[in-house]
Amino acid sequence: MEKGIWLLRHGAVEANPERRFVGQRDVKLSSLGRRQYEDLAARFVERCRDNPPKAFFCSDLSRSMACAEILRRAFRPSGGTMPIVPDPALREISLGAWEGLTKAEVEKRYPGALAERAADWAGYAPLGGESFEMVQRRALLMLIRARLQHPEGVIVFVGHAGLNRTVLADYLALPLRHVMDIPQDYACAAYLENR
Repeated sequence: MEKGIWLLRHGAVEANPERRFVGQRDVKLSSLGRRQYEDLAARFVERCRDNPPKAFFCSDLSRSMACAEILRRAFRPSGGTMPIVPDPALREISLGAWEGLTKAEVEKRYPGALAERAADWAGYAPLGGESFEMVQRRALLMLIRARLQHPEGVIVFVGHAGLNRTVLADYLALPLRHVMDIPQDYACAAYLENR
C-alpha cells in the first residue's frame, strides 16, 4: 500500500490590501479560495481514487478547516468517511506582536526588526512570536503523531505557507535559512513519499 503525505496550503483568504501580517490571526477563506479548493478537490479525488486518504489533518484556523471540509465532501460520493482532525500544531507561524501590522508599522515600532529577521530566517522570533525553527519542530512532531495514528496509507495535511515551507525544507534537506525560497501559492499541493 502506498504510504505518503499530501501537504496542501489553504486557498486564498479575504483581501488584505494593506498587506498586514496575518500569522495566526483567524482570517477567513475567500470565495476565490473556496473555488480554488473545489477545483483542487475534484482533481484530488481522481488522483487518489485507488488509495483515498485515511484522514485530513488541518490547522484549527478557519481557513484551513474550511479547505479540509471541501476535500472531505469531495470524497463522500465514493463513500469517503475520513475524519477531519484540526490541531493547533498545524497553525501558521506566530508573528506575535507583528500580527495585524504593516511592514511600515513594524519598522516604526521595532526599528531594524525586519532586517534582523531577514538575516536569520531560521532563528529570529518576533516579540511574542515564533522562529521558523520553532515552527518546524512542532510541525514535524505533528506529522509523526499523525503517522502513528495512521501507520499505513496516505494522509493529508492542510496547512499554511510558513508551516509548509518548514516541512518541505526538512524533506528536501534544505537549511531553514532558505525557507522563504520555497514556493507556497494558495491551494498548492506537494506529495511527500514514504512519510
